[in-house]
Amino acid sequence: MKQTIHDRVSGTPVRRGWRGLTVAALLAVGLLAVTACGSDDDDPAPLGTSDETAVRDLEREQAKAWAAGDGDAYAATFTVDADFVGVTGELIQGRDDIAASMRQGFDTFMKGTRVSVPDRVFVRFPTAETAVLITWTCILRTESDECSPQAESIQTRGAVKQDDRWLFTSYQNTRLNATPGT
Repeated sequence: MKQTIHDRVSGTPVRRGWRGLTVAALLAVGLLAVTACGSDDDDPAPLGTSDETAVRDLEREQAKAWAAGDGDAYAATFTVDADFVGVTGELIQGRDDIAASMRQGFDTFMKGTRVSVPDRVFVRFPTAETAVLITWTCILRTESDECSPQAESIQTRGAVKQDDRWLFTSYQNTRLNATPGT
């Protein structure tokens, strides 16, 4: 089964098969599980609050650090013990290792790239101190704002509120149009 989705910039059809739908379904199930884990005593933050603004601002802070090629600033948006799963499936644990990996990437294959403005954004607050942020973006390799279908991905971030500041504690990046076996 194929689903036709139009590219947000060019308007041309982008074909997505079972793989993209499966990823979306798994993320939806994961969000339901995270939401169900909150206790009845928790007071989740409603959407449109200063907490939602802070979590979305944190994502924009990451994008700004990426555009500047600043691995340390990018990693500063994470907790000290954060878990980061990159688009190729590598697991990076801890803010220091995330910073080192991002510095290496910005010095080599990610040099001069930037993250697009998210096409879609979902924010949920399973508890007052936790948030789930899902964004759809792509990596832009030129001055153009046009995303190629091969560069589109979905990111799921878990955030926690520590000392009145939101930080990401987990990050998963999944390529939407990856070819199986590559």
